Order: sequence, then structure tokens, then C-alpha cells
Amino acid sequence: MSDALARTSTSHDLGGGPGAHAVSFSYGVQHAARGSRDALCLWLPTFELRLELVRSPELDATSVALLDRAEGARRTIWQISERAAEAGVRPGMTVSKAVGLCSSLTLLEPDPAHYDAVMESMLEALSALSPVVEPSGRGRVFVGMDGLGRLYGSPARQVDRALRTLFRVFPRPLVAATRAGWAYGKFGAWVAAVSAEPGRPVIVERDELVPFLAGCPVGALPVEPLTLERLERLDLRTLGALARLPEPAVIEQFGREGQRAYAWATGRRIDRVRPWHRPRPIRSALDFPTPAGQTGILHGALDRLLERALAKPERRGRSIRCARLAARLEGGGSWTTDAVLREPSADRDRIGFALRTRMELSPPQRAVESLLLEFFEFGAPSSQDDLFDRKDESGRAAEGHGLTNGEVPFALREAVRELKLKIGYSPLYRVVEIDPWSRLPERRHGLLAFDP
Repeated sequence: MSDALARTSTSHDLGGGPGAHAVSFSYGVQHAARGSRDALCLWLPTFELRLELVRSPELDATSVALLDRAEGARRTIWQISERAAEAGVRPGMTVSKAVGLCSSLTLLEPDPAHYDAVMESMLEALSALSPVVEPSGRGRVFVGMDGLGRLYGSPARQVDRALRTLFRVFPRPLVAATRAGWAYGKFGAWVAAVSAEPGRPVIVERDELVPFLAGCPVGALPVEPLTLERLERLDLRTLGALARLPEPAVIEQFGREGQRAYAWATGRRIDRVRPWHRPRPIRSALDFPTPAGQTGILHGALDRLLERALAKPERRGRSIRCARLAARLEGGGSWTTDAVLREPSADRDRIGFALRTRMELSPPQRAVESLLLEFFEFGAPSSQDDLFDRKDESGRAAEGHGLTNGEVPFALREAVRELKLKIGYSPLYRVVEIDPWSRLPERRHGLLAFDP
């Protein structure tokens, strides 16, 4: 097992810097639900930088570094090419230090919108191979392979079929650089992919899983860095050394983290590949005649995008939980920011406030040529207009306005009148926002007597 596995897995950050996603392994009550135990892990290291080199092939033979997305004067290096690494440049270095080490270093601005679009195309292509596909950060995908032997043959042929599927998305050099690992469970597949060489997939049969894991460094475990540090201090540097210890002793020293680590090391914990389900996002875009950099113009464009997106038929009956704002910048590159609402809502002002707040915290670096709004996670209906907003027999020619628009439907008004006649008062209350951003749930909303 190479040293790169230990260095890479210890940080749980395979992209080389900010913006990468940690490996996630689901376990617990879901293990009896749908999923695939036979797992294939496809991993393309430095995914973002490789995509940039595909767009600018003339830079492939030079020293190149991709900047992180952090704002401010002290920009740092995110990903680097092999030539830059030979010159001493490392991820996390400041730009001034990196340029001092390599004067010919080419610095590239990140384009997250492009990376996400390519990743989505990768998932869609692999979904044609297997119905169980689970993303785990940019450039890394788990594919469930249960039952595919009858269609594609041996595990080696299945892996070959998956790699050939990537030709629909990537050019030949990127497919050749993709690492593949096939094993029983996601953890084994991930370790196999990291230990594989480009063009040489590692296939671990079920009866070979425990011996294979025994030689892996403990840095491969997806546990807290403090736990890994303590294991190395105890001279437990491989999973085999950890598996030889009594389980009660490991649990006594490391608690729940130790129990999880021991289960992975002994091959008793097999994480299934979960099918990826993502509702079709709702998008709305706006192009500027000339690049816009003023905050007022961007806020006005955001309001127009919100009106368009919320008015689309596919949005009706659903509230918004997560929204993304992306921009194509002048001179190349892109900018994105996500807003997660504390409570799902379909109110334009509330969604706009969350996105404007994120925009102020991390504004676009340059003028904006086009702006894109995307709703990609949804919640329950935000109002109950269907209960109260309907035609009545007294001659209303069209549907009335819902309670959320400030008007009281006739049917609800009559119901309150009948309740007052029967019990003497209106027993209904209206929920009113008081301090929606408060940490205390009791302060977020209040009850107001409803007596129209």
C-alpha cells in the first residue's frame, strides 16, 4: 500500500484543499434498506484541475496551480500539477510563496459551476450502467454492482464496462487517469481505488477482503483525526494490527469511534452503496447586456430570477429548502454560493434574504456576465391554500387568494363565525414570525388570535 493512501485518507479530503468533500459512509438502520454490497469506486484525483487542463491543453506541460475560493489578499493554492509539485509548490501555500518557488507558475481561477455540471453528467452516464449510484464529492462515485454479473460478466469486465461508460463524459486522458477499486462494501472499494494505479483496477474478492485490509494503514479509516493520531502513537499503524487487539479494549480506549474503526478493520462492517436520488432542480437564468458588478444590479437581477423560478409550474405545491446562486464571471471562471433555509419556504423575500446574505459574505470576484438561480432541495408545501382557497357555492367565479396573501377566504370566515356562535369566541390562532433567525425555537414564531 502506498504512502499516498495514508496521507490522503488521514485528512479525509481527497481534492487537495477547500471545496472537496469528505468520504461519507452510511451505516445503521439503513443497512437493511435498499442498496448494493458489491461496490465499485471510481476516483479521479485533482478532478477540478484536470478539467481545467482539458479546457486549456497548452498548459498540460507547464507548472499549473488552481487557486482556492477564499476571498481576501491571502489567496492560497488548492490543487497543483506534477511539475508544480516538483518545484516545491504544495496545496495550502500562499500565492506569494508558491510564485517564489516557481516563477513560471500559472495560476487558474476555479470554475465550480463547470465542475458541478461535469460531475452531474458523470452521474447520469453511470446511472445507465447501474441503478445504484452514489456520489461522494467531486470526482468520486460509488457504483452498486449487485446482480450485474449476469449482464456484464466477471468483476474485471464490470469495471471495464464502467470505465468505458466514462468516455461519454471525459476525454481519453481523464478516463485513463481514473482509479477504480471493486470490493465488498464501500470502505473496501474506496481503499482499493486509492491503492490502484491509473489503468490498473484493484479487484478484491469477498474472501480476500480481510487480508487485503490488514495491510492498509490506519489512515484509511474515516474517523476523527484525533483518533488516528492516538492510534499511531500506540504504534497501531495498520488495520491488521488494530484487528488483532481485543475489541473490548479498543472500545474502552476510543469509545464509539474505536468500535467503528474496529468493525471496518475486521471486515465486519459492510456499508452498502445507496441509490442517488436528486429531484430535478428548478433553474432560472439571466444574461446581462454588459458585465455587472454593482451590488444593486445583482440584487435586482436576483429578485427577477426568484419571481421566474417560483412561478414555474413544477415548483407549485413545494417549498424551497436549498437554493444556489451561480454566476459566469467576466474574463472566465465562475462563482457559486448556496443558501440553506432553516425552514422550507416559498416566500420570495425570505429566500432572497438568505441568498443576498451569502452574496455579501462571499461576493463574486469580478463583474458578472450571467446569473443562474437553482432550487435543488425541496420541502413540504409552504401553505395550505388547497384547504382554504377554493370556489364556494355562493357565486365566486374564480379561486380566491390564499391566506398567505393577506386575504381571508369566505369559507374560513364562515367557519369562524359558526364557531363563535357555538362556543362564544374564535378558538383559532395564526402563526406569526417574530424572530426567525433566533437560536431559541420559542422566539421564532408567536400565536396571534385569529378573528376576522
